[in-house]
Amino acid sequence: MDEFMQAANADGEQARLTGGIPIGSVLVKEGKIIGRGHKKRVQDGDPITHAEIDCVRNAGRIRN
Repeated sequence: MDEFMQAANADGEQARLTGGIPIGSVLVKEGKIIGRGHKKRVQDGDPITHAEIDCVRNAGRIRN
């Protein structure tokens, strides 16, 4: 398993530990993780908060 999949799995584990569905996501640019997230549908009560949406939101907080 490569480092990016390991990072996504770690974020999925974070979701599980906080009572949610264990799915994580990472966004990679030029070999570097620029965003991470996990599914928060259960925690937030929001059917839109998928791991990928959380990841893109978090990546959007990075300048440039």
